[in-house]
Amino acid sequence: MAEVAMGKFLSAYGSLITTLWGDPALKARFKSDPAAVLKDFGLDPGSAKVNIVAPGAASADTTPESQVRLWNEGLKSGSIDFYFPEEPPEGQENMEISESALEAVAGGGTYCCCCTPCCSC
Repeated sequence: MAEVAMGKFLSAYGSLITTLWGDPALKARFKSDPAAVLKDFGLDPGSAKVNIVAPGAASADTTPESQVRLWNEGLKSGSIDFYFPEEPPEGQENMEISESALEAVAGGGTYCCCCTPCCSC
């Protein structure tokens, strides 16, 4: 399998982890068949075995960025160690997202493209 780019991986990883935190049924399915759930979120492990690992204490392998390296190494070796934090970090369980952050994510933010005649800037 071809290596997965960092941006694609981090986007899928973030979406997967936050969805699993809020969906007990999907979390149970992930624990029993991680490869299928990962594939549903755009991360296809191919024939590699996926080993779910509880992160425990923070280390060089528990950062989202290190997951990209572990994923790509695992695709080559046939065994992927996938660090899965069971719960959100302490203090972020019910974190509120500001209205401006939601607008930026949804594409509702203000920007100036200056490349078309429809701009008023």
